[in-house]
Amino acid sequence: MKDFKRIDNERSAGADPALTALLRDAYAAPVDDGYWQGFEQRIMARLSDSPVVSWWSVMSEWRTAGAVAATIALLLAGATVARDVTQQRTTRESVARAAIETGMPVDDATVSIGRRQRLAPDAPERYLDPFDY
Repeated sequence: MKDFKRIDNERSAGADPALTALLRDAYAAPVDDGYWQGFEQRIMARLSDSPVVSWWSVMSEWRTAGAVAATIALLLAGATVARDVTQQRTTRESVARAAIETGMPVDDATVSIGRRQRLAPDAPERYLDPFDY
């Protein structure tokens, strides 16, 4: 196994001292205080030149995207309702066709619900049924 630890103050073995000095000079932070004050003044001048943006002006940029999203949502909701109505109509027609073929009377208002069975007063399930009192 080879040891990849660096020696000589974390420099590689092939480091060029002249190149290292040039790079340090190029990337060194300015030591003049006038640079930092001028830098701050340039930033503050740029901030004061920019227009004041209120929170609702940002929302106005999104109004087109919001209108498109709302339109898509309404179209999807309408398609879902239309599909549900069509499916209910198809189901009613197939039930009516099956009833006619079997000879049963057809009535659109017929609802088949079994009678509700009451639980015994001492049944433990009675406490779980909210409609049994």
